[in-house]
Amino acid sequence: MEVGKHSASQGQGSRGGVPLEPFVHQVGGHTSMMRYDDHTVCKPLITREQRFYESLPPEMKEFTPEYKGKIEDLYAVRFSQI
Repeated sequence: MEVGKHSASQGQGSRGGVPLEPFVHQVGGHTSMMRYDDHTVCKPLITREQRFYESLPPEMKEFTPEYKGKIEDLYAVRFSQI
């Protein structure tokens, strides 16, 4: 199943969404990081950063966070998932 796409049985709410929680282990330099699940955090989408992760050479992937895609919250804020 594609990241950010969940059935009603997987999430909560009438839209079948997944509630984001504040990421309590946030470090300096980042704003509004949210916890998606036990292995994924979301942060506001920066187009340049998204292009970087999508064009990353395979040789570098083991040294960088895994980019899992993007989601949109109920307030129309786009987040990238890493």
